[in-house]
Amino acid sequence: MADGEGSVKVIITAEEQRALDSGAYHLISSEAAEDLVDRGGVTILDVRSPQEYGDGHLRDSLNMRYDSFDQLPPELEGLDRDAPVLAYCRTGNRARKTCAQLINNGFTNVYNMDKGILDWAGVTVAW
Repeated sequence: MADGEGSVKVIITAEEQRALDSGAYHLISSEAAEDLVDRGGVTILDVRSPQEYGDGHLRDSLNMRYDSFDQLPPELEGLDRDAPVLAYCRTGNRARKTCAQLINNGFTNVYNMDKGILDWAGVTVAW
């Protein structure tokens, strides 16, 4: 396969790149996300649409659409900014944007589940 053939290019904003470069935002596999969830103490944000959330979601996740993060939602105001937060969507794109917004709102321990729920192997999906 030639270089770049069969690959997908992801365009990210400067804000998203700064958040990733800061080290406070971690891109993790679904297996690592499962380990994080199993350890407990993590806030799980499903940033898909309510319809997607209704089709199945990770147990104990909060459904908050990524476009609602222009200002921090009241549900997140009281959270410890240093506690782990895991964001996921269908493929990782909306979660990436959410992670950048969380970092900009002072969160320091933010995780994006790479490849989203489509790659989730935990089978801990609520229906």
